[in-house]
Amino acid sequence: MPSINYLGYQSVGLKGSHFLNINELLKDYLALLPRWKTVKNIPMAKQKFCSRNRNPLFDISSFRFFKTNFGSEQGLKLKKPVYDHYIQRTKAVELVFEKLEQEPKIELLDFVSFLKKICSVVALTEDEHKIVTSYCKKNKGLYNYQAYERCGIKIDGLTEFLNCEWYLEKVLVP
Repeated sequence: MPSINYLGYQSVGLKGSHFLNINELLKDYLALLPRWKTVKNIPMAKQKFCSRNRNPLFDISSFRFFKTNFGSEQGLKLKKPVYDHYIQRTKAVELVFEKLEQEPKIELLDFVSFLKKICSVVALTEDEHKIVTSYCKKNKGLYNYQAYERCGIKIDGLTEFLNCEWYLEKVLVP
């Protein structure tokens, strides 16, 4: 089981309580890893598993740490934009469990960094959010970030942010 480094949370911009919540999430997800291994190759079971285990990601991604400076032009102008996960939570859960299966002894700070990459949010208007959600429901294989451009929503800098080795290897545009 990974040990917690209490000194690391400030270096990544998290409050201590948030860091502890992420540590607990890591422990919970590691405990669920044997179950993941039994469902990962059964599409319906995998979808149900990921759906059931997505809410903890929603809880932690509400921390300011997961808000990016990215958003649509109109979304960034709003005082209260809709913060959209550019990777849907259910799909992010699948990515988390794939990562944990590959690295079951992942260090907490590495897990935090991984979550930052896959659970962060961008600012959209309510209408833009509805359009993307609807589009992705009809195109189930897409991540939200892939739908933005297809729906005419431009988010400057997001492609470059996502254009790192991990995304190029794991989250390829279909």
